Parts: sequence; structure tokens; C-alpha cells
Amino acid sequence: MKNGMYAVITKGYDGVDWPPGGVCFLRDGVVWGGGAFSYWLGSYTSKEGILKGESVLNLHTPPPVGHIYYNAKDVGVGFVGTYEGDEAEMTCTANVGKRSLSLQVILRKLADF
Repeated sequence: MKNGMYAVITKGYDGVDWPPGGVCFLRDGVVWGGGAFSYWLGSYTSKEGILKGESVLNLHTPPPVGHIYYNAKDVGVGFVGTYEGDEAEMTCTANVGKRSLSLQVILRKLADF
């Protein structure tokens, strides 16, 4: 996976309405980014079309009551998927409190850096 800034597009499984995506930055094995309510920091590896890693998500702005991240802290997220060119598609698992939730994430490159 090439270093750069990527758009993050999310789709929830398990009947959970996920917040809109955001942006993330990939640089030499480090991933960081954020969206409307949260930010995350983690690490990744990419080789021969496979992308995998983990991150920790926290809130920067309180979401509405009832939102999946309401009062969430240190949410662990693991991800694995494939990439080709400037796009990746992954399945992620987020541990929110006592819940383990799955979502699909698509990354689309916006800019190099």
C-alpha cells in the first residue's frame, strides 16, 4: 500500500448504523486518521496485495446519545483485506464495550505525501 492520504468509506454489518467515514493517512506502517466524532492511531503491514493491522479509536467530539461510539474509550479495531493500486477493501472488527462489531471499510487514495 502506498503512503498517502485516503478517503475512508464505512458500511456496517450486524445491523449497526456506522458513522460516516473520514480520512486516514498511511505512512511506512503507521495509520492515523479521523472522522466526525473520532480519531484513531495504529499500525499496518502490506505485502503482495494483503493489508492488515490494528488501531485504537477514541472520541474527539461527543456523538449523539445512542450512537455506537457514545461514551466509547480505547476502542480496539483490527482489520484485514486486499489492495490494488490506490484502493483497498477491508473487513474490520471493532470491540466497543462488550460488543464485537464488524464493518466493511474502503480506502480510496486522495493524495500523495
